[in-house]
Amino acid sequence: MTADLRFSPDTGLLSVKLLGPREVERYEWIRVEVRNDKGRVFPGTHRGYSEEEWQRQVWGPFRLRPGTDGADRGGRTATQEGRAVTDSWLFTLERSTAPSWYSGGDAAWRKDYHDTPIRLRIEIGLGEQSWVELLEAPPPARSAYEDGGLTVV
Repeated sequence: MTADLRFSPDTGLLSVKLLGPREVERYEWIRVEVRNDKGRVFPGTHRGYSEEEWQRQVWGPFRLRPGTDGADRGGRTATQEGRAVTDSWLFTLERSTAPSWYSGGDAAWRKDYHDTPIRLRIEIGLGEQSWVELLEAPPPARSAYEDGGLTVV
């Protein structure tokens, strides 16, 4: 599998391509999940938000663009139907947004997550079986857009 991430200042494109095995001609589905930054634990309800709100929040620099490419409303997961081996799945990314309770709003959020890696969980299904790849890509450098992106194998 290869995963290719390409960025402009506020958006990105994730391309996932499966390269085998030879015996498999087509996969039935793919699910991409944006994982939270490391060590994120719910601090309790005393802070004015519920555990459900906390869990829905994407704690990282990018999320999947809600409502596009099979993404859910929160930009956490996207599911797409099968493709032939060597075809690519495309997923649009956008900068995550600060939750309503985050002090400093989106400007502080972007600053806080500026150097945070993009953490993904990619699950591919075939029949009753599926397998998972966990990826952690460095955040896009200022010149990543001009350089043509980042490939994670």
